[in-house]
Amino acid sequence: MKINSIVLENFRNYRSLELSFDEKRNIIVGENAQGKTNLVEAIYLTAFARSFRAVNSAELIMFGEDTGRVSTDITSDDIEKNISITIRSDGKKMIKKDGKIIRKTTELLNNVVVVLFSPDDLRIIKDSPDRRRAFINREISQMRPAYYEVLRRYNDALRQKNALLKGFNKNRFVSDNGSDDEMIDIFDSQLADCGYEIIKYRREFTEMLSDEASDIMNNISAGREKLRIEYKTSCDFISSAEGREILYSQFRHNRDRDIHNGYSTLGPHRDDLEFYINDIDAKKYGSQGQQRTIALSLKLAEIRIARKLLDESPVLLLDDVLSELDLDRQRFLVNEIEDVQLFITSAEPNAEVIKELRGGTLFRVEEGNITRVSKY
Repeated sequence: MKINSIVLENFRNYRSLELSFDEKRNIIVGENAQGKTNLVEAIYLTAFARSFRAVNSAELIMFGEDTGRVSTDITSDDIEKNISITIRSDGKKMIKKDGKIIRKTTELLNNVVVVLFSPDDLRIIKDSPDRRRAFINREISQMRPAYYEVLRRYNDALRQKNALLKGFNKNRFVSDNGSDDEMIDIFDSQLADCGYEIIKYRREFTEMLSDEASDIMNNISAGREKLRIEYKTSCDFISSAEGREILYSQFRHNRDRDIHNGYSTLGPHRDDLEFYINDIDAKKYGSQGQQRTIALSLKLAEIRIARKLLDESPVLLLDDVLSELDLDRQRFLVNEIEDVQLFITSAEPNAEVIKELRGGTLFRVEEGNITRVSKY
């Protein structure tokens, strides 16, 4: 996969930009707040139809304008495609693939797969479980769009169930539309069906992630540190034909607790990833260096998994993260991504690392203007 070119109109601080990219290495340099990350964000938007930092898509539009647009020419599966996303001031988006409107996000996913590595990702081990769930949801959705649809249905049912639970008091009541207990039964049945699929997808992905990241961590540490990643579910998951029924019975058994708390306390939305180095909990006892190495291993493992599942390499976005890694880890990263199209943003990248990249194009960003400086 590769990003061939991009057109931005009223996107963040870019009034109008047309830019073609190197098929291997793209180094984007500039001072802070000039627009480096905005460019990476536009590429990310092409893959997910959402930003990795803005809560409301309307924030992506240049101040004072009503709409913004990103149009990206990509090559995937040896087929050239165009993805165009127009953002309105109310945050709604119109997405087109090769000029035809896409109405479902699942139709966009998998056209171009990106792996983003930013300073925030270095904290994934120490951060809250919702950050790790967001990580695994994003990566599986890219490579398995059917997962995104199951996750959407699960979240819809969860929102409706939680809204109903908030309306309960200690004495259950019957609404005009019938028994609220019966409605919760319906939602629990939906949650069990979707939750079973979600947990199954996540467990399979975590096994692949653990195998690949463990191998990478072993190489970085010269065999001194053995990494293991485990998926921890709040449910007693059974990977069999009876799994859905067992999951439903757990929701049913937990109902009084849910009513007391006013929200659903069981399910994939409560699950987490755990990381162990030499069988020791890395979140509690790992050093900052070890936790950063795990984060690096995760990103490189994502690339390997994408290659296996999609039979081609994803696009790697390194957003101001090289300066957060020591020189040895920078070099290891560079040597692992020989066949990946790379976008690096940096105030001033390390000259030694740039030499090891072996070919590419250098761009300089200043106040929303990008200049192609040179090939190197």
